[in-house]
Amino acid sequence: MPKKQFLRESKSKSKHAPKAPTTADEWLAEGVDFEEAGEKWRGGDATKSMRFFGKAIDAYETGLRNFPDSFDLAYNIARLRYEVTQYPKLLKQLPHGTWTLASLLQQALDSSRAAINLKADDADAQFNTGQILSSLAAEVAANSIFQGSEDTTSCSLLEEAVGFFNRCFAIQQAEFAKFEEQIASANASASSEQTETEDAKQPAAQGASSDITSQNQSGKEEQWVSVREPVTRNDVLDTIIALVETLSTLCSRSSRLGGGQAPKFLHTVEEIGTPTLREQLSSLSQLTERGLDGAIAQASLISAVSEAKYRMGLPGNDFEAYINNIKTAWSNIDLQNHAQGLWNRAETFTTASQAISDHDGQLGSGSSSTISKITKLQWEAYSLAATDLTTASKFRDDDNIGKIFITRGDIELLRAALGRGSNAFPAAQKNQEILIKNAEKYYRGAKVLTESSREKEENEEATVKEAVVKGLLGDSSALGAVRSSVGRMDEILRDAVNDGLFDEGLLASLPLNCEVTTYQGLALP
Repeated sequence: MPKKQFLRESKSKSKHAPKAPTTADEWLAEGVDFEEAGEKWRGGDATKSMRFFGKAIDAYETGLRNFPDSFDLAYNIARLRYEVTQYPKLLKQLPHGTWTLASLLQQALDSSRAAINLKADDADAQFNTGQILSSLAAEVAANSIFQGSEDTTSCSLLEEAVGFFNRCFAIQQAEFAKFEEQIASANASASSEQTETEDAKQPAAQGASSDITSQNQSGKEEQWVSVREPVTRNDVLDTIIALVETLSTLCSRSSRLGGGQAPKFLHTVEEIGTPTLREQLSSLSQLTERGLDGAIAQASLISAVSEAKYRMGLPGNDFEAYINNIKTAWSNIDLQNHAQGLWNRAETFTTASQAISDHDGQLGSGSSSTISKITKLQWEAYSLAATDLTTASKFRDDDNIGKIFITRGDIELLRAALGRGSNAFPAAQKNQEILIKNAEKYYRGAKVLTESSREKEENEEATVKEAVVKGLLGDSSALGAVRSSVGRMDEILRDAVNDGLFDEGLLASLPLNCEVTTYQGLALP
């Protein structure tokens, strides 16, 4: 659950836009003024905020129609269109039924491509396009209307995002190197002029100031100057982390593809995510005192590559090697005070344990000792994930606290599932009822924590799962009310069954009045 990043600031800003814009700069100024008003109201009045953002986009669009070669106008349209998609409260202000998140992201993507066509070497535009593609890939993967093609489409979008982040990284590296050369040259020049007295310097500075004042009072049309801030190490690190995180997502998601597609995407990941890139990530994160951010990104990439190689059955990448690889990748990272890092590591271990379930042929055909070893490793991976999420749940102010509690409940059900059937793991079999009751407690906690928040979908998920688990434990009294209040109940249950949390046979015994897809899952004793 990687943390989502915001886009760069506007290219130019002015606090005094003319009433009737006639130039590209004036249209830009008007749009920025509207945009700043929208930002002012974003936290309190979503309706007013969205109205100002709409006016800003209209100003940028009108200016761009009159001045189609204005990169700043094109850039701001794309950036603002994307930023709006990142605020659910703003999206709710749009007319119902006239948009989907995917369509809005596609619109932002088209605008961002248009900006790059005007200025291909702009690092910010390259970065923003990568961001938009990553968000669109996530939405495509989560959207059931694509009916099976979502993973392939999503991976193609991620692969394209990797290309934009990589180009941004190259541009920033060159700009940063040039900036350092300029600093070195300026320092050398200053050193050679040390004999010059301060008295000689002062009049020159006053003269320059006077010239500027006279120009401002001359009555001539004001000239705009685009001030470009120098690239910093933090800027470069932000980009390389975004690149590595996107490579990780691409690797993990593509590893589930059939038809020989997975090796193609793995090749892309390994071609770009080289040891040299990882060394640059480590070096930059240390220089910027963001070593933990770099370490988390690097461990996530190593884990994703290990998952892909395991799923593809490459030599030397059995399940035991897979688990050992991710343990090693995360072993020396102190995450006790980093909720996002704890979540990432827990997700890695959960993914690893579930990966073996996708290859259940090994359980059916293996020897009893092999089966015992596999289920033991699964149990261990789930337990490590549970430990991390327990620590993460102490950060009650974290934006993802509801999701953390829901996932704690999910993991308890997944651990309980290891205690079913002929290949039951002894500890899971012995503690099934305790694990299931734990799941109920965590779902209830998630429901309480999200009751007054904007996370309506998380609240609904927690509500449905809590009611179903209570039903499996013998109390079905809440199911009717949940059925009436949560319109997404069928969708939530289908996802839960597909994730291995519930078994269709057991759900059929409950008064759910819905159909779910058969999948291996939980069996009570």
